Amino acid sequence: MLKIVFYWLKKFIKDPFSHFLIAGAILFICYSFYHSGPSLNEVIITPSQITQQKRDDTTYFGSAPSHAMLNNDINQVILQHILSQEALKLGLEKGDPNLNAMLMQRFISYTTQIAKINAADTKLLHSYYLTHRQNYRYPDMYSLCYHFLSSQKEAHPVTAPISYQCLSNITKKALLTKLGNSIITTLNTITPKKWSNPVSTPFGPITVKLIQHKKAGILSFKDAKSLLTNDYTNDVIDKKIADVIKEYRIQLPTNSGINVTTKTLLKNV
Repeated sequence: MLKIVFYWLKKFIKDPFSHFLIAGAILFICYSFYHSGPSLNEVIITPSQITQQKRDDTTYFGSAPSHAMLNNDINQVILQHILSQEALKLGLEKGDPNLNAMLMQRFISYTTQIAKINAADTKLLHSYYLTHRQNYRYPDMYSLCYHFLSSQKEAHPVTAPISYQCLSNITKKALLTKLGNSIITTLNTITPKKWSNPVSTPFGPITVKLIQHKKAGILSFKDAKSLLTNDYTNDVIDKKIADVIKEYRIQLPTNSGINVTTKTLLKNV
């Protein structure tokens, strides 16, 4: 019995007509699978889109839209979707700088939203922090209060001025630029939260009180989170667009003098 089955199977495989039947069956299965999914030309309007359209109409007109107005607006949205897709199929966007600019911004906006969603993932963001933590160094930072001294007060400085101004988290570089070397020397040697002896500055003598000296280091994940979110989002956007750019071959006129690289293109994002 097994020999008979193998005989007919071998004969079936060698028969050219059987090849045609097999190919036809495969094509039929592929066609059925393709058409069993959603139609490429399908337009789906969700309840949230209708709700948003109501909100937009209310904001624009100052009152809720009538059913007829809302119906017309949804029809307009559907028609725009259908005809815009047909225009893209025909390549009608080519040569239209305004439309191309709008489509570019839509793509960037979409990519940005995806990046922001990912940035909200604490584990993902912390992993990014561990990889790039050296980028989140901070310099020496000083928090202090100061009071300008008159000539009389310079000779007889008060221990606790009645009026004074304070600065928070100002960098060593900024203090050096504005007030000179003497201020740094004083802040590094005085007792914290006590007023200093007169200090010479380009603006005249002052007395200072050190509130906090934060030595240079790396921001903690918590302190760097807002910076991390922004940097991570920008990096994801740049990587996504860079990957898309690599899929295109860019041809320029010979000797045009135009320099186009992934880096120069990303400057326009």
